[in-house]
Amino acid sequence: MKSIINHSYNFIFIIILFISITSHLNAREVIISGNDYSSDNVILSIIGDIPDSDDKTKSNYILKELNNSGLFKSVEVQFNFNQILIKIEEYPSINKIYYTNNERLKDEQIDEIIKELGIFTLSDRNISILTEELTKIYQSFGYNNIKIQNRSEILSNKSANFFLEFNEGKITKIKQINIIGNANFDDSLIRSKIKSKTKKLTNIFANNNFKLFQIENDIIRIQNFYKSEGYKDIEIEFDIEYFVNNKVTINFNINEGDKYYFSSLKIKNELKNNQNYNDTLIDYANSKSNFSKNHYNLDKLDLIEVEISQLLELSGEKFFEIKIFEKINKEKVDILYQILPTKPEYVNQINISGNTRTYDYVIRRELDISEGDPINETKIKSINKKLNRLSLFETVSIEKELSDNESKNLEVIVKETQTGTFNVGLSVGTLDGASFVSGLKERNINGTGRSLEFLINTSEDNRAFTLSTKEKFALNNKIDHKYSTIYGENDFTKSKSYKLHTLNLDTEFNYDLFDNLNHNFGVGYTLKDYIITDQSTVEDNIAKSSGGSIAINIKNELSYSTLNSFIKPTKGNYIYLGNFIESPSSSTNGYIKNTITGKKFTQINDSIYSVQARLGNIVSLNDNEILSDNKFSLGGRWLRGFDNFGAGPRNSRTAYIGGNNLIVTKFDYSRPLTLNEQNPIYLNLFNDYGLLWENKNNVTFSDESLRSSYGFGFNFYSPIGPIGFTWGFPLSDKDYDIKRMFMFTVGNLN
Repeated sequence: MKSIINHSYNFIFIIILFISITSHLNAREVIISGNDYSSDNVILSIIGDIPDSDDKTKSNYILKELNNSGLFKSVEVQFNFNQILIKIEEYPSINKIYYTNNERLKDEQIDEIIKELGIFTLSDRNISILTEELTKIYQSFGYNNIKIQNRSEILSNKSANFFLEFNEGKITKIKQINIIGNANFDDSLIRSKIKSKTKKLTNIFANNNFKLFQIENDIIRIQNFYKSEGYKDIEIEFDIEYFVNNKVTINFNINEGDKYYFSSLKIKNELKNNQNYNDTLIDYANSKSNFSKNHYNLDKLDLIEVEISQLLELSGEKFFEIKIFEKINKEKVDILYQILPTKPEYVNQINISGNTRTYDYVIRRELDISEGDPINETKIKSINKKLNRLSLFETVSIEKELSDNESKNLEVIVKETQTGTFNVGLSVGTLDGASFVSGLKERNINGTGRSLEFLINTSEDNRAFTLSTKEKFALNNKIDHKYSTIYGENDFTKSKSYKLHTLNLDTEFNYDLFDNLNHNFGVGYTLKDYIITDQSTVEDNIAKSSGGSIAINIKNELSYSTLNSFIKPTKGNYIYLGNFIESPSSSTNGYIKNTITGKKFTQINDSIYSVQARLGNIVSLNDNEILSDNKFSLGGRWLRGFDNFGAGPRNSRTAYIGGNNLIVTKFDYSRPLTLNEQNPIYLNLFNDYGLLWENKNNVTFSDESLRSSYGFGFNFYSPIGPIGFTWGFPLSDKDYDIKRMFMFTVGNLN
């Protein structure tokens, strides 16, 4: 028995000795030589864990890892009994870089690019990376024939001077853009969606530089347009034809596919049975009865997802996932929203990065969540959209990182953009003359999210100086609080025989009641000074108000808008309800003024139909005659064919009275003559109707009858702003009305 035990001990000892010798052989010392710039630790970190195998395998592994790093010109590996000998030859470090013939990019700009790329040695890999990056940058400016040559000069201290020689060539121009395969939309409409342009007589300001990356982005723009119109299977390819004169023709080859329409909307709730919100979801689905009338649109699906999520959260549900399923039957798409339970996820930490200027709290107040709150994917989508709407960031991304089983760290990563602007513009028109507009605007003062604007607007008869600041989330609520000081000088000598100087000190609160519905409430303090220029023609109550007066005013406004653009609307609705009260604090001219404005734009193929209407009423708080500068007027943009203050009650040509009640309607039909996204030209046909009536006192010329006009015009959306040419012809007018057949406008055309 003792013999067996002794043999066992001997066997165990041999095994331990073998393991010890093997471990000793594997734990070899690594000796590195030739590394003047890279430390041993850096090289060892590149190698990592050496595989436990034969020396040849180890040697091949080390050689592969070090050569793939691109840091070394050559690598040798040798093995001794207990040593690994690594001999390296490093690429020379860069002593100085010289540039020649680089006109588009300055030396300092290239230096900054090299610094950002982290290029400090002259490895083949670094030279290739730098050359590719510089080539892409030049191509982004249209220099598609760029050639970059390089050479190096080795110095005695193992560093090198590096030389880059540029042959920039000329900018490649787009000769022609062909749209192929588009059966349902005109070429001009599709061209209006892309950034790439050709230069023609009708758009001489267009930039027709050929940029390959822009073509790729144009494909995305065209795809998004088609998908928004229901063509979910859209496929687009492109090819480029190059010509010897450094010009190209771009061919967009489109396979439109079928147009799809929504067929039905269903919501399948697989959360715990709760009759309260089940009924709510059923009611919501039933409220979408017109869903099947819409063509397929991803934005519509996203909006419904957010609305369902909000209903669930209001019903007390915290942890859920909404999946969207589509069932296609020919051109009909049935939509199913499936609500699934998910594991509880809470926010552990909210980490914000990339905001080198903007304070964290400016971003946090947009999140609607705090540490410890539940989180789901729909809420993350909503947060992303809100941060992008701030217009403070170039890009926004939100990522979830696991903290523990039920907690996630929310990583909010932003890239800031320029928020300050200086604007200079000139507005020219036959109605208001030439107006010079300049101003400074900063949307993010000292990173606080506050905005500050200083604006000067001057013309021959009017001047306005505005200083305003706006703060978001005032009073810890989703309310914008604005302060403004406005000083104005208005010369009504030609139309009303007086001048008016005003100073307004206002404060306003602005917030969204619902989607697309906004409420604005303001209180102001107004100083007015009436200066009479002709006592013989000025209105009596203006003459009595000569000199200074003080008033407190209250403004209450509701606006609803689904317009796709305020400058160039083609579809959507706009409704404005305004109530303005001016107190009779130091005069007898207090009043209540109400205005309703409605606009509707409809696009059918290329044609745009619109109807716009305005209703107005003003009443005195003390049953006195309203001052003429507060009454409604008729003419100009709202009754084309008539001058500003051209139609309606007046005492003389230079004493326009206006009226206490207004109704005016405009009908327009527009069709593009040329169409591109930036500078289209539209032919516009119109028919206007307006009526102005009621004054407390007798007026010399006051036939309270309907005025109307018709006409045509051209609207050019130029790089310097919208330009309108309008010819209007009165249909119903009076002898004392002041007509204006031709109207030229730079600025607002609506």
